[in-house]
Amino acid sequence: MGFWSGYRASLKPLDIEEPIDVYMHRPAGYVIARLSFHTPVTPNQLTLGAILLGVTGGVLLVVEFPYHLQLGALCLFLSTAFDCADGMLARMRKTSSAFGRMLDGLADLFTISGAIIGTVAVMIRHYDPPWWHAAIAVALSALTVFTSSFHTTGYDHYKNVYMRFTIPGSKEGDELPAAIARYEEARARPMGPVRRLMWWIYLNYLKAQEDWISGFDPFTTTRLDALPPHDEARAAVYKKHAQAPMRLWRYFFGVGSLMIGFTVSNAFGRPDIFLLWRLVILNGIFHLYLKPLQRQASQRAFAELGISHQVPA
Repeated sequence: MGFWSGYRASLKPLDIEEPIDVYMHRPAGYVIARLSFHTPVTPNQLTLGAILLGVTGGVLLVVEFPYHLQLGALCLFLSTAFDCADGMLARMRKTSSAFGRMLDGLADLFTISGAIIGTVAVMIRHYDPPWWHAAIAVALSALTVFTSSFHTTGYDHYKNVYMRFTIPGSKEGDELPAAIARYEEARARPMGPVRRLMWWIYLNYLKAQEDWISGFDPFTTTRLDALPPHDEARAAVYKKHAQAPMRLWRYFFGVGSLMIGFTVSNAFGRPDIFLLWRLVILNGIFHLYLKPLQRQASQRAFAELGISHQVPA
């Protein structure tokens, strides 16, 4: 298989892929995955590499030396590329695991946290003195982080639902009851403190996602495993209603869009512009347009499909 044909085969459906990933992060990730394919390197090891690069990027943004912002931004970009590469390598080898999905989700948490800490440090240096300018910048940064977590949580959920309906055999995403059941099985065996902490973070994330989605959109469901098996007629119905909001989700509200914003804004030393973009403009689109559009799409799709959106017992 040629390079580009192999690259296209390694992608998820373009209906749900973030364009910034398709044209920037995933080409770099594919090179990493191709180089790893005939080696002992595993997808989980690439995920750990993404975490290390993300944390390193955050540290480089904080520690001042010549070109530290550009080097930190480069690490953030490579972290996102490695985060793409783990799934691409798994698909190329036709291997996947529930633990890999959990680790991949935790990787986003650690890499985004590294980017946030470094970016806030850049903001403080940019606006201090006077101290109260820096204090306002930190407060607005915290508000931006809080609201952006809803953006990425929503994209993750609706991407998973979209794939469950439209891709034969898709098991994309995880749900809280299944994760709890796996945790109970894992707990029956010896478990070190690191893995126990990973489980605690992951289960709390799934619980928070379930609670938030239920309030954001009462017409969808968080019980992915309860959805019916793939059927072309059902797929066509769901696509008809869900494509418009999914286009907005994937263009503006995914992790790739968030990370490229951290990367570019820090490389130029102006994360304040990125903050205003996400806090004011994106939140306006999110609450005033996307939220009602998504609720309407979920309500119409589930009603036409004759599927209850209520969480099953």
